[in-house]
Amino acid sequence: MRHTFSVDAEPPDRTHPGRCADRLSPNAPPLFEAAREVIATSPGSFPIRQTVEVVVTSAEPLPQPVGYCPADAMIEILVDAGVLWDERLVNAETYTVDPGRSGYSITLDLLNSKVHP
Repeated sequence: MRHTFSVDAEPPDRTHPGRCADRLSPNAPPLFEAAREVIATSPGSFPIRQTVEVVVTSAEPLPQPVGYCPADAMIEILVDAGVLWDERLVNAETYTVDPGRSGYSITLDLLNSKVHP
């Protein structure tokens, strides 16, 4: 199964490098709202409690924060929104660049693995 969140905005970032991102972090509200809309259409499917691969597509390469992966803030916001049970369920991250797109998208590919209670 696959879930995609498309956002026409700048990627989110942490308010402070030592804290997790949440719905109030810089540039986070558009992703948080997109996630809540997807949850509303299929509430029984969330939170995801199994391992996922994250595929991020953006118009330009994402900035690489010191000590973190580019998608870490996005994943933390998806946890805050109720899409993912825990950020540790992310098994792999892939980044693609599509210069013709606006904003970014995040696709969660559910992997066949252990489901967490």
